[in-house]
Amino acid sequence: MRTLLAVAVSVLVVSSSLAAGPPPGADQPGFGEQIGEKLDRGMDELGQQLRRGWVEIRGTVDRLGVQGRVYGRLHWDKAINGATIDIEVRDNSTVVLTGSVPNEAARLKAATLARDTVGVGQVVNRLAVAPSPQPPTPLVPYMPGGPEK
Repeated sequence: MRTLLAVAVSVLVVSSSLAAGPPPGADQPGFGEQIGEKLDRGMDELGQQLRRGWVEIRGTVDRLGVQGRVYGRLHWDKAINGATIDIEVRDNSTVVLTGSVPNEAARLKAATLARDTVGVGQVVNRLAVAPSPQPPTPLVPYMPGGPEK
């Protein structure tokens, strides 16, 4: 959001100086150089703001920690939606996954997502595949006087 605001302010400053028309004496040499210098200053300032923004983003990711990053990746993946997964981080980089998932594909997907997360060195996959519920046995209606007596 700050970056967008910085871009908007830079564009506004440059466009307002151009829209005001050439200043008195614009026909003198150097007017184009002055505009170029203003653009250079604006771009330098914008670059500094972008660098500060990226530093803030990296700091946020670092503060989130390994457990939070893994949780975020697992929580939003549709393949493992509804699974009960506990995440434990050991020695700051080993992630242990426990709980249950609906199928083997979800079990492998959870391990892959965890392994591919920034800051994870190793994944111990202790997820169990939950048995699928057995469909109910269909009931045969009783028919009095029917074939079975």
